[in-house]
Amino acid sequence: MKRIGWFTTGRGPGSLGLFSTVRSQIRSGEIDAKLSFVFMNREVKGNPNRGKLIAMAEEDGIPVIILPSDGFRNDLKGKDLEAWRSAYGKAMRDRISEHTMDFGVLAGYMLILDPETCLKYDIINLHPALPSTYQGTWEEIVRRVAESDDMTYGSMVHVCTPELDRGTTVAYDEFGIDDLRAKCESKEDLASALRERQRSREVPLLMETIKMLTEGRVVLVGGRLMDGQGRPVSKAPNLAPSIDRTLER
Repeated sequence: MKRIGWFTTGRGPGSLGLFSTVRSQIRSGEIDAKLSFVFMNREVKGNPNRGKLIAMAEEDGIPVIILPSDGFRNDLKGKDLEAWRSAYGKAMRDRISEHTMDFGVLAGYMLILDPETCLKYDIINLHPALPSTYQGTWEEIVRRVAESDDMTYGSMVHVCTPELDRGTTVAYDEFGIDDLRAKCESKEDLASALRERQRSREVPLLMETIKMLTEGRVVLVGGRLMDGQGRPVSKAPNLAPSIDRTLER
């Protein structure tokens, strides 16, 4: 059984929804895995989403590790952000080192991982763009897609690397957007519609990717994607058909 490390800031309902979904699918046996720990970089501080997430983890006996980044080495943060990121990464690795992790999942985690953590662990991240296309925040990406001539849009799950949003693609979801272009009267409306469709599909994309990894259909070895027989995978799978079936249920 695979052991998964779950990394989240737990800021909003999206982060809570991702955790709730993976927890439910593990409980039902749909995902044959165990959450080894939940790592959070924020204290609860009255945030109900964080409070609920922690309560669910504790109910299942999942260790919750909290290392607040907002108060960590502020003397260094203002002088050298890269050095601060490395120092925080070391402190994080010290905290999680006692827990077994076959791979990690960033799910609403609002920090950039330091290079050493990326090299030490296979950690996947959900990014709201198709492979080899746009970098940046979802706000920036949907605006750029709305202003482009792209006929498709989607999301990918990729391996975290020191080069932001450029790690090996594990799986992706690509869908048509011609109908959205036809009905939206402005670029702003189109950007909002793009984000809404992408967001409705990102949870099933992440869950299906996790299933692939836990079932051994694909394997991560030092950040490289292999098939079940240990052969390099030249092109990551497009999970759109599976996501379509999930949404139709």
